[in-house]
Amino acid sequence: MSGFTQLLGADLALNITPVGFGLILAATILCGLLFSALYISTHKDELVPNGLPLTLVVVPIAAAIVILLVGRNIATALGLGGIFVLVRFRSGPVETRDLSYLFAAICNGVLSGCGYVGYSVVFTLVMCVLIYLLESAGWGQPVGDTMLLKVWVPENLDFQGVFEPVLSSYTRSYKLLMVRTTDFGSLCELRYKLVPKAKMDQKALLDEIRTRNGNMNVVLVVAPTIVERRSKQVL
Repeated sequence: MSGFTQLLGADLALNITPVGFGLILAATILCGLLFSALYISTHKDELVPNGLPLTLVVVPIAAAIVILLVGRNIATALGLGGIFVLVRFRSGPVETRDLSYLFAAICNGVLSGCGYVGYSVVFTLVMCVLIYLLESAGWGQPVGDTMLLKVWVPENLDFQGVFEPVLSSYTRSYKLLMVRTTDFGSLCELRYKLVPKAKMDQKALLDEIRTRNGNMNVVLVVAPTIVERRSKQVL
């Protein structure tokens, strides 16, 4: 028991040796690989590639090395974690849930860098199990796939209440997001957020919309979050 306690709380950062440095490095690599493997398994259906799996392996190592150099300073450790997170979220469009993976990996690196190798391993295992269970249960995820409907109508058409009966029959819920004019005010563009019913006939929905907007353009975006990240703009 004393040996396990010593491993959990061993102050390797203050009395670093080649063996201690190797133990810290091995622990951060192992934990980083666990976080990376978890991210890959929970995002295997993603169509947009990103470098976060590689980042989850490298970031804990970098955090641990910096903590070893600057010493066990809590303010420095928290500042380091904030810097890594800000760099990640300013480097490109990402999903907010990526923050949980990245921040957990940074905490692992800080723990290892402070010398608490055993604690970092236990923390990693607990976080991986917790994140996996929440991801598997769809915690906080919307029920059903979300779609985006863009409808163009002539400027002289009173569109209020025109498309609602059609949307009610094909979707479980819908919401008008915005209305704007285009082509120097000659057209109006309506954008709806939809949660479709099971096995919704997309062609039938578009046909009924076109009969009400004068056979003008209608766009149905099946995966709006993916398209938004690719185009780097709000649809």
